Amino acid sequence: MLKLYKGLQKYAKQMVILIILLCVQSFALLFLPNLMSVIIDQGVVAGDINFILRMGLFMLLIALCGSASAIGVGYFASKIGVGFCTDVRKRMFKHVGKFTLAEFDQVGASSLTTRSTNDILQLQNFTIMMFRVIILAPIMCAGGVILSINKNPQLALVLVICMPVIVLFLVLILRRAFPVFHAMQHKLDRVNMVLRENITGVRVIRAFTAEQREEERFQEANADMTRTSIKSQVIISTLMPILMLIINIGTVIVVWFGGQQISQGTMYAGDLMAFIQYLMLIMYALVMMSLIFAMAPRASSCADRINEVLAIHPTIVNPASAKTPPQQTGVVEFENVELTYGEADIPAVANISFTARPGQTTAIIGATGSGKSSIIGLIPRLRDVTGGRVTVDGVDVREYELDALRSRIGYVPQSAMLFSGTIKSNIAYKNESMTMEQIVHAAKIAQADDFIMQKKKQYDDPIAQGGTNVSGGQRQRLTIARAIASQADILVFDDSFSALDFKTDAALRQAIKENAQNATVIIVAQRINTIMNADTILVLDKGRIVGEGKHDDLVKTCDVYAEIASTQLA
Repeated sequence: MLKLYKGLQKYAKQMVILIILLCVQSFALLFLPNLMSVIIDQGVVAGDINFILRMGLFMLLIALCGSASAIGVGYFASKIGVGFCTDVRKRMFKHVGKFTLAEFDQVGASSLTTRSTNDILQLQNFTIMMFRVIILAPIMCAGGVILSINKNPQLALVLVICMPVIVLFLVLILRRAFPVFHAMQHKLDRVNMVLRENITGVRVIRAFTAEQREEERFQEANADMTRTSIKSQVIISTLMPILMLIINIGTVIVVWFGGQQISQGTMYAGDLMAFIQYLMLIMYALVMMSLIFAMAPRASSCADRINEVLAIHPTIVNPASAKTPPQQTGVVEFENVELTYGEADIPAVANISFTARPGQTTAIIGATGSGKSSIIGLIPRLRDVTGGRVTVDGVDVREYELDALRSRIGYVPQSAMLFSGTIKSNIAYKNESMTMEQIVHAAKIAQADDFIMQKKKQYDDPIAQGGTNVSGGQRQRLTIARAIASQADILVFDDSFSALDFKTDAALRQAIKENAQNATVIIVAQRINTIMNADTILVLDKGRIVGEGKHDDLVKTCDVYAEIASTQLA
């Protein structure tokens, strides 16, 4: 938690102002009871109206200063707390943006969402409260005790006894609260995961009439979090009653013995009222500190979870000294490439060697799970090879600046992904200043212009999150248009034609061939019709290349390809 708070250094000036305001507020609160005691003991008893008015105006001035400083404390505490957590949120978003697929799998999307939103919000609330109390409460406690001793050392013993008892109960309660709050954040991750799956998979759930089962899943996760939350609140809720009980017992003792001293003439009534005020101030400070301690376990757990994410070092980073090829043509070469996932004993792909050249189409086909997408993901460095190397224009992709490498690749993922916005903003995703002519040209190549023009607002028609308000085929064509609009010299299509009918598929491939003559085109496909006219076809089986050549040759020489062809073309 302290490691995370190092980011507060940039708010040093605001923190200095905040400390000054807190000191002013503390001294105003501590000075007012003493003035009240003087007015009662000297002005009221003597009947001196002028003295009462003069001291009353002085009290009013101090009260106004205290109120103004309290407003300033609230402003600067909020500014520092919100600003700090905004920086943490930015830092976390930027850090997560560097994650590879392996790091995302390590934490999980639902947990990352919770940590980036709820956890930082809990930390923000704690930070604001902490800055409002961290200086005020100790000054009020110490000042209250010192002034109480100055007023009456015998009665001050009550405070000296009560405070260690309160601290003891705080320690005991917080020791039980910390692990419970940590567990509750993990329960919240589970609830968010189930909820996210239900929202994104609502069509599948309804299609299989699994609403009841999903409701039971959510109810189970929700009930689990509820039980943990209740347990945490029960532990924390015992803090305030115990604190109030101790303070109230102390107040009764003070009034009892103070009244006896007044009756004996050894103490003034004003001093007793001032003493009770000091006791109330000390109680207020302890209550505020107890709130901080009550929030601390959850804030600490949230800070630990945020630090866990920030402590993850992405495995794919920019090289210390990047290289640039002397000539950018778009030649992609795999040299005896091997890829192993995690701690697996068997590589997903192995002994992969081929060259994809500009002006040509290289196709990859194979059964599901044969490693097609694994190979494609190595080109933009979504994952790194565990053996061999992948080069673009003779330079290993691991020696490129990531931005420089990926800016040369127009990548269409297997799962067509659109972002909330408009059709135009999705096609011009790489360059927001892209001209309308370029956008329309890319849409026409991707065979998307026809259905776009039928929309009410055409290219300004809205796209929902994930592109759920367009069909699967339309979504694929828009993602293809986005890749083409980037004007990259390497176009990679990872099974991006599966939702298209044969006529649209053929027209799209012909348009790409005519308009991207100098680009290196790599296509992963399941359908023979999509790749049968490719210049080179690679046939994968169990992560190995078992055939390479043109369609007519592979039908005769490669049993795996021949089997796929006979099944589909029959």
